[in-house]
Amino acid sequence: MNRLALLLVSAAFLVAMTGCGSLIDPVPKNVYRVKTFKEGHPNHETAISGGVLSIETAKSLGLNAVEKYLGNRLSPDDARFEVTAVDVQALKELVEQQMRPDEKKQAETKLNEVPEGLFYLTIISPNNERYGLVLNAGTGDVLKISDDTQAGTESAGIPGDKAISAYSELANQFLVEKGLSSSGLWADGGLFVEAREAAYYCIRSTEDDSLDYLIEVDIAENQVTGFSKDIMAMLTWNAKVFAKAPSMQE
Repeated sequence: MNRLALLLVSAAFLVAMTGCGSLIDPVPKNVYRVKTFKEGHPNHETAISGGVLSIETAKSLGLNAVEKYLGNRLSPDDARFEVTAVDVQALKELVEQQMRPDEKKQAETKLNEVPEGLFYLTIISPNNERYGLVLNAGTGDVLKISDDTQAGTESAGIPGDKAISAYSELANQFLVEKGLSSSGLWADGGLFVEAREAAYYCIRSTEDDSLDYLIEVDIAENQVTGFSKDIMAMLTWNAKVFAKAPSMQE
């Protein structure tokens, strides 16, 4: 299970960010409200409450996202799923406890976009390829997706300036190709390198300078392996920068 998954689920709540290892210190179990759905759960084919998507719909959207953003088409009959629902109150508590004071206002604004909470999904293929996703539980919007299959592959060394420039190009190309780019975004050059395995590149809003996208690049393969968006981008960036993992900030 990926890092943010370990954070929210292992402590009774997980907001799935990315990568392998630890991100944010676990929080008390009684702070969060989490509901995990297993195969065959009766809510798989019906909405849970208050306009929340059904589990089956979330799974279908997850498969579509894996194909669209990561290029792997999986059959719903062959894939295995782990689904966790996280309500907005749990997210508010996480923001209050984990976000820096200067970022809380922007994070709280982005929380208004997920009033029904989040679905955290792990999708596992017959070949044991693993994909971690976070969906807006009300709209199905993909707020995070990552290919966790190759997690743990270390590159030859810390990337230099030329490589960092290449990450910027990869990130911008990915946004354009996947229809995520807009004139209201700019690359601020912020970069976090984790354990010589993955680089995370910041894309911000020109309107309020908030972090809109965090693009994940596999350093060894030199390719985009996922992204985080909006509230998930902020939570992921905050967690990684302050998790005391090997890092480099440009």
